Amino acid sequence: MIFIRLLSLLIVCCLEVYAQSTFAPKDTLLNGWYLWDPYQYTIRNEGAGETLTGLDIELVKAITTAAKYKVVYEPVSWKQHQEDLKNGKRDFAAGATYTAERAQFVHFSAPYRFEENSLFVRRNEESRLQFKTIPEFLNQVKQHQFRIGIIEGYIYADPAINKWLEDPQNQEFIIKANNDLENINSLIEGKIDGFLADRIVGATLIWRTNHGTHINEIRLGIKTPIHFMFSKKTVPLTQVEEFNKAIENVKDSSAYNQIISWYLHPALLLQTIDTNWFHFIEIMGTIAFAISGLVIAYQKRATLFGAFLLAVLPSLGGGIIRDVIFNRKPVGALQSPLYLSLVLATVLIGFSAVHLYEHWQNKKISTETKHPSYKTTHTAEHILAICDAMGLSAFTITGIVVSVMAKVSPLWLWGAFFAFLTGAGGGILRDLISGSKDVVSLRGGIYPEIAIFWGFSLSIFLIWQTNDINPEAIKYGVMLHIAGAFLTRLIVYFFKIPNIYFRREQVSSSS
Repeated sequence: MIFIRLLSLLIVCCLEVYAQSTFAPKDTLLNGWYLWDPYQYTIRNEGAGETLTGLDIELVKAITTAAKYKVVYEPVSWKQHQEDLKNGKRDFAAGATYTAERAQFVHFSAPYRFEENSLFVRRNEESRLQFKTIPEFLNQVKQHQFRIGIIEGYIYADPAINKWLEDPQNQEFIIKANNDLENINSLIEGKIDGFLADRIVGATLIWRTNHGTHINEIRLGIKTPIHFMFSKKTVPLTQVEEFNKAIENVKDSSAYNQIISWYLHPALLLQTIDTNWFHFIEIMGTIAFAISGLVIAYQKRATLFGAFLLAVLPSLGGGIIRDVIFNRKPVGALQSPLYLSLVLATVLIGFSAVHLYEHWQNKKISTETKHPSYKTTHTAEHILAICDAMGLSAFTITGIVVSVMAKVSPLWLWGAFFAFLTGAGGGILRDLISGSKDVVSLRGGIYPEIAIFWGFSLSIFLIWQTNDINPEAIKYGVMLHIAGAFLTRLIVYFFKIPNIYFRREQVSSSS
């Protein structure tokens, strides 16, 4: 009996090998996609409809090009995509986790990237589940009747989680969705208590839906390799081997790291800076830059409009020039009236304050009251310097973020340049228009050099992070660079550290 079973298994294997060798490889493979930002999603182009893009889309394009094949995409749910692979209606799928069940009807490629899963819950409800291990987590879900959202047909990074999700006794706690966006909406609406997702996908969607203040991530510490799946009914093993060689070649190329940085860094950076504390720093910096323009306007006896122009240039000028160079639409300064309103309010308040002070000063007879005290003047200068340091540090980071979104290459070079342009470019324009003999960025103290240094440092950090994307590390890296630029500016100001000049100043000799 055992001999008959072994003989039957051998016959089946031989028939499968024979079947694989009888059909010719296809030049074009049929794939599918569903919304899975930032791995696969669509963007709208002016006058050209929508374009499918994303990390997996670009990696597939690079790998299939290296293997000398083409891929055609059609929208399909992930569950139906797997059924199509099983019956031979589709040839190919990306973003798949290996399982023995799937291996019965598909060939798995070598892994082309990794994935980490996290649990996402409403903020202030993190303490509802207390666990350190995956078994403890699953027991807590059942004990607290925690409604958990998942993607139908999706395999998660831990076998214990997948087994628990398949158990009929646990189905009352499981809510299935077609994509992660549905899970986020269900969480906000209170239909579920949390959902499992790739942590990069979760971070991206939370940022895009502006739910950063409502949703929190709980790391589970589980990772898994991600593969391509090829239908056994349409794709021979020889073709899979060609893809494996292409995967190896692409992973060893600079294009691989470039694609990773193009699609993962923007989402993680934007999630970090889309916070109340960063907005506060930006606002204080904008106001400080506007006041610096008002100081020049006061000294030059400029008109009210001239004062507004000198105030708006350092606040928004660098960012506008940067966005024009990138052909960014719409220009960042035009997306919200907040910053222009802040500049206008600063000018009007400054105008009123100057005229009230002059009116009050003219009424005083004593010369002691005609001028502010030395202490008051220096206190104001110190406050202005602190706010200015906030603005420089925030705008330096913004320059890097926009550079990453614009996919500049190499980032270490252009990131530093656009950090300088965003942080100090407006100040150069202000000084040039005001007719100042001492353009701060050209003849003044150490200022644009700070933006260049910390912009370069953050660019190098992001390039280094490409090999092992860690959202937590990127968040703290951004915070460290903001603090670094801020403290550097204050140290330079308070310790009066001189700049390095191209040539020394001539010292006249007395006869």
